[in-house]
Amino acid sequence: MRKKRTRPVLRGLRVGIAVFVAALAVWIVWLVGDPTAAVDELVRLADSAKVATALLSAELGTPGEGDGLSTWSKLVLAQSSLLGGVAAPEETVPVPSGEPMAIETPTVIEDPDDGEEEASLPPTTTAPEGIISRTLVAGTSAKYITSGDVSVYNHTDYTIDLDALRAAAPALSNQGDGPKVLIYHSHATEAYTMDGTDIYEPSSDYRTLDTNYNMVRVGAEMKAVFEAAGIEVIHDTTLYDYPSYNDAYKLSVQGVAAQLEAHPSLVLLIDVHRDALVDNDGTIYKAVAGTVDNCAQVMMVMGTDASGQLHPNWKVNLSLAVEIQDALSQRWATLARPIVLRGSRFNQHLSTGMLLVEVGTHGNTLQEAITAARLYARTVADLMTQP
Repeated sequence: MRKKRTRPVLRGLRVGIAVFVAALAVWIVWLVGDPTAAVDELVRLADSAKVATALLSAELGTPGEGDGLSTWSKLVLAQSSLLGGVAAPEETVPVPSGEPMAIETPTVIEDPDDGEEEASLPPTTTAPEGIISRTLVAGTSAKYITSGDVSVYNHTDYTIDLDALRAAAPALSNQGDGPKVLIYHSHATEAYTMDGTDIYEPSSDYRTLDTNYNMVRVGAEMKAVFEAAGIEVIHDTTLYDYPSYNDAYKLSVQGVAAQLEAHPSLVLLIDVHRDALVDNDGTIYKAVAGTVDNCAQVMMVMGTDASGQLHPNWKVNLSLAVEIQDALSQRWATLARPIVLRGSRFNQHLSTGMLLVEVGTHGNTLQEAITAARLYARTVADLMTQP
């Protein structure tokens, strides 16, 4: 009995001595050697921190080591079900406004049905001072698939052939009676940085119920462009994310299904959002087109059946997004960020011709978003009306 008690005690003493010696060694290096080496040693010893980081990466769906990540802290896209990040330059020297920045960890949109609570953003600002502009382009990660001017960041295990998708893109016809386009907003209350006369009453940070300043306004601008091209549009202005943000997709899927039943002539259904980019130190970023003045960038987010949910239309929808991305790149270089392909459906299983489009980020101004939305709608309208 005495030996059995002694072994745990000795084992504990050995562990304690080892920890003390390791700590003493690091302390000595700190005092007389290279402080950086001491910090590196502490990081090496902190296995629990590595475990925590791995768990966090798995939860957020971000790539691991060897996937092209830079050493800057990952940006968090803090919009509840809209999460992700962008790796910044390896040095902390600011990149000049408008200079292209490769996206090593692009926007990631998580399953909208995961019940995750909305993450907080910094308080709503009343001027865009201090917000950093970035023109976001494809990074070097192996997850990128590029053909010509089109890039897709593939979060699935599916093999994607962009050339085959481009060749199989469905025609968007404006022929026949009835509305052809539905514009709606699963996250309608999303808003932008206040600037000039674009001042609103926030319902929460970077959100407002005022449809003159949230995503409903952006959708209205797109609607006007389509209608000017002779295309009939339905604009669903329902605030699906209010009062419950986490029920937004559950409610919007009902609204879209009702519209499809009432209007079988619909060929294009666009869920219009805005993104959010903020560093963990509170720095806010906005995505700007490098070739168009006063213009945000747009980004299409496409779903698949990789999550195990039924989604027979995902390849057709992706091929349409590739065709639109190609047209955008030819006419407005850097207007579009790389397409993001995810495992979730985002209600795109309801029909072919369904897209999720993010117009700018919360750091952009409303006017920058309007410019981008108009150019996007104009390009798609031309595809629909071309001979």
